Amino acid sequence: MIFTCMKIFTLGGVDASLKVSTFSFSKSISKNSRNVEVCFVGDILLDRGVRKKLNEKGYDYPYLKVKKILNEADVTFGNLENPITNRGTAVYKRRDLIFRGDNQNAKFLKEAGFDILNLTNNHAMDYRSTGIDDTINHLKKVDIKPLGVVKPSQKIKPLMIQKKGVHLGFLGYSIFPPEGYIYSRDRADILRVDNNAFGNEIKRAKKACDFLVVSFHWGKEYEVFPSDHQKEMAHKAIDCGADLVIGHHPHVLQGVEKYKDKLIFYSLGNFIFDRQIQNGVDETVIVDLYINKNGYKEIRCIPIRIIDCQPNLAEGKDAEYILKRLQTYSDGLIDAIEIKNGFGYIY
Repeated sequence: MIFTCMKIFTLGGVDASLKVSTFSFSKSISKNSRNVEVCFVGDILLDRGVRKKLNEKGYDYPYLKVKKILNEADVTFGNLENPITNRGTAVYKRRDLIFRGDNQNAKFLKEAGFDILNLTNNHAMDYRSTGIDDTINHLKKVDIKPLGVVKPSQKIKPLMIQKKGVHLGFLGYSIFPPEGYIYSRDRADILRVDNNAFGNEIKRAKKACDFLVVSFHWGKEYEVFPSDHQKEMAHKAIDCGADLVIGHHPHVLQGVEKYKDKLIFYSLGNFIFDRQIQNGVDETVIVDLYINKNGYKEIRCIPIRIIDCQPNLAEGKDAEYILKRLQTYSDGLIDAIEIKNGFGYIY
């Protein structure tokens, strides 16, 4: 099958004119190379409408069309928008905004290819500390690394992974506090942004790794353009040592920025989600990048259409449509977005 991708721009001062050509989803970089492939996806919800689909079609249903891509990467990263727990007491907020996934979801997330799941978001504490503790335990049992949960008394430490001799670091922050939850110094909580501290935390993390990814849960829901606050935080993260910034929460795609030869994906939108009424909530991309100790080698954005809670590879006009929307959202943030036949890639 011919899969669709987007070649965005060239890094490191290389000529910005891009050549795009047809390719199958065989890797354009040799599997024998020392480059590390990392995939990033958007928000994953395992409750509400998705829960109904899981019960009807099986717990592997959401991943069937993208499992090959996620499993072939050396590291696959997503944002989990609910705790995984079958117990605990819900927080005090609107009932329709309280989420959790059944325990067996952890197994199928691992089989789908996930290695890291970010828990730093406004739904991770929907079943309080019991829910977040259960989530961490279920993920660790299947060898998925949770990101962004810490006890206040603990020192902030990045998640570190070594692949092919490359040391990768990950930090996750939320600008939103958990809703309806009573804070306790003795219990696990999500890592929130401390404007006076997060710059130094990033600097320390960068000293310990070759490539540092900083994830933010931020922005306004259903807004396709990043706010000035998002831009300020992303730029500060890169100024302090981040090599890549990945954003979640708006539930729609936001633009891509090139800043100091580093990349900022302000929002990847949804990935596994039920249908909402707002435009764009069923459009996303998988960010597929190759890196080594010297930084970026190649970046691909694979356009995805969410159909019945399931991410599907977009093709033809639909792929081009999604990428053109991303192109519009990125206007003024990057040099160019080149699209040809609905796919492309970055060197």
